[in-house]
Amino acid sequence: MTSFIVRPIKQEEWEKFAAIGCAPEHVAGCQRYLEQMLAAGSMRIDWCFVAEEAGQLIGRIASWTLPSVGKPLDFVLLDLPWEREDYLAIGSALVHEVVALVRSLGGEQVGHVLDTPAVSPQWQHHPERRQALLSHLGFQVERKTNRFEWNSAVQVGEPASGSTAAQRAGELQYRSLADVGQDAFVQAVMRVSEGTFDQYIREERERLGALEQANSFFTELQHMTYEPNWWQLAYTPGGELVGLIMPTQTPGFATIGYIGVVPEQRGKGYVHALLYHGTRILLDSGAVVIRTDTDIDNVPMAQAFLAAGYHLFTSRSEYLVKS
Repeated sequence: MTSFIVRPIKQEEWEKFAAIGCAPEHVAGCQRYLEQMLAAGSMRIDWCFVAEEAGQLIGRIASWTLPSVGKPLDFVLLDLPWEREDYLAIGSALVHEVVALVRSLGGEQVGHVLDTPAVSPQWQHHPERRQALLSHLGFQVERKTNRFEWNSAVQVGEPASGSTAAQRAGELQYRSLADVGQDAFVQAVMRVSEGTFDQYIREERERLGALEQANSFFTELQHMTYEPNWWQLAYTPGGELVGLIMPTQTPGFATIGYIGVVPEQRGKGYVHALLYHGTRILLDSGAVVIRTDTDIDNVPMAQAFLAAGYHLFTSRSEYLVKS
């Protein structure tokens, strides 16, 4: 019979919280991640919970948000004694605390991502038991992606498949969000989303309509950190729209927020030029690590990342449940 309790952490338990479920070699990295999230406003002390049994901390969970949102959206750092038979009870109690918190702040859904293989900073080992817990709690997979990374600390050379991408990027003309305004940018988002291989965007477009989906997606990306001159539309020398690039920054790394080519310009290699240009924007801004996701069905985009020198480091399942 289980005899644990679930409670918010205390200020003085911050370091202990970082160590729950972590291998010794990962504790420092987890603590840095927590400090980054706390400093950025993506996490708060009172959004973190532990499971305690006989005076020992045996489980943890933390609510997470985008800094500009201000209320929890997802949960991270879920760790339990996964080898125990009662892991479902412990995990359910922790997740229920987060769901109750989200509901109390007006949220309508809670998300969670599961990366396999396990990677920093969450190190989500025991994926089968994690999946079983999420299914038990009614979470459903909303999207599956492959994740790619450019790390300047270990990679050398230009982020491109040879000189062609850089040359093509240099031939294009760019107009920033500040130049063209939001309406023009939303129209471009709508156009590059047409015929997308991304299941989530495709389904949202069908459900909401092309323009409303583009507006919603644009607004969602605005919650990320970015500079207006990072978001750019690309044109041919003759003034024809080619596509767009929308780099962003998270508290832990930079990311290619969105990239796309309009239907009539596809198949001409422009995606490589746009990816080169977007990567250079982030590197020139001081980014060292760039991580980005693409839908598992979006093979052309995955090939573009690999050709540019990014490496595939994990696959991600995005889960969601109504609160």
